[in-house]
Amino acid sequence: MSYYRLKEALLGVTAGLLFWLAFSKWGLFFLLPPAFLLALRGSLLRFTLFGFTGLLLSLRWVVMPSLLGGVKPVFAYAGLVLLVAFLTLYQFLLPYLLWVKLKRRPELFPFLYALAELARSFFPYGGFPWLLVGAPFVELELLAPLYRYYTVYGVGLLVLWLTLTPLLKRKALLALPFLAVLALPQPEVRLGVKVALVQPAVPQEVKLDLYAFVRTYPELVRLVRRAVEARPDAVFLPETALPFYLEELPERAGELLELSKKAPIVLGVIDYSGRAPKNAVVLLKDGKVAAVYHKTLLVPFGEYTPFPFRYLAPLVPYFALTDYAPGDGPKCLKLGRFTVGTPVCFEVAYAHYVRSFSCDFLAVLTNDAWFLDSDGTYQHFTLARVRAAELSRFVLWVNNLGPSAVIGPRGEVIALLPYARKGVLLSSF
Repeated sequence: MSYYRLKEALLGVTAGLLFWLAFSKWGLFFLLPPAFLLALRGSLLRFTLFGFTGLLLSLRWVVMPSLLGGVKPVFAYAGLVLLVAFLTLYQFLLPYLLWVKLKRRPELFPFLYALAELARSFFPYGGFPWLLVGAPFVELELLAPLYRYYTVYGVGLLVLWLTLTPLLKRKALLALPFLAVLALPQPEVRLGVKVALVQPAVPQEVKLDLYAFVRTYPELVRLVRRAVEARPDAVFLPETALPFYLEELPERAGELLELSKKAPIVLGVIDYSGRAPKNAVVLLKDGKVAAVYHKTLLVPFGEYTPFPFRYLAPLVPYFALTDYAPGDGPKCLKLGRFTVGTPVCFEVAYAHYVRSFSCDFLAVLTNDAWFLDSDGTYQHFTLARVRAAELSRFVLWVNNLGPSAVIGPRGEVIALLPYARKGVLLSSF
């Protein structure tokens, strides 16, 4: 390898490291502009390694559920490499090659990259709207109006435009009118609601062992009782909180049904009443099941095996697992004076879908115990903060192993229960 190619490769990997750090749990978002600037000032090799390295490091947590599910490491990591290679081509190489074709005009790259982000948010298999350039900047509360008016895609476009200021020179000033929304008065949102978030902190290994999971149920009831004693307007539990199915609730969840006479309880549970299981959110109220929402946007390879991968089941038994069935779309659950929308887990990544919940506030029920304390857990949490800023709405982040949080309408974290801490988080807003 020539000195030039070696230098380009090292600079590409360095830019990829900066990209990863910007999306890591340490929240070093300010490293993203220099990462892109460094990558764009080099060759195709540099930019390719920038994308591949950044994605590989940022998405290495993706293998964790399949490893817990019994997939051989060689298949799990091969799948990760294939995913990263595909995303590198889709998100990085296609915009870059088009940009080169258009004579590297710096004002075009932000638009090409943003279009690729938008495309991969919908296609294939429903899309993968993850690691969006605009997402980590939600850490800066003063930028909240940008999310409200332009969404995370517009914020990403502006970030890239300003990143390329050394190349754009005076053209960079064209972004100033779009930044004027920062001076607009923002709506003051206060609902007068008190909530209790229960974080059971049950490790995924325990949840996968039915007998061990059942033994955690009495402790869950104690946490809910403690939450109810605080007299909240509603109590929220995470995704798949119960060690039994929805249809077993009347006979096995008598304590929770009784507690729901004192305060509504919203929790996640698997609904196996149909031909295929559904990931459900249930509202317990006045001692009965008052409403049910079924998760609609399912996770490929997690909740269903997309075509044609099921044909590989003889080689990878993981692909033969039972597919979940999707729900019928958004639904608001009625909590006395308020309504709450409950997108589940990965659904929070889809801006268009979350926006369709026309409710007073949102509660995202999730179980990120699959990913432990990895970057993925915090990337997921960041997306909930982005949705709050886009909608100027309060969002509850109800996570099994944590962190759990109450997020304000500017994407700010109002209250937080840290990772792996069992307990109840109380907050009023």
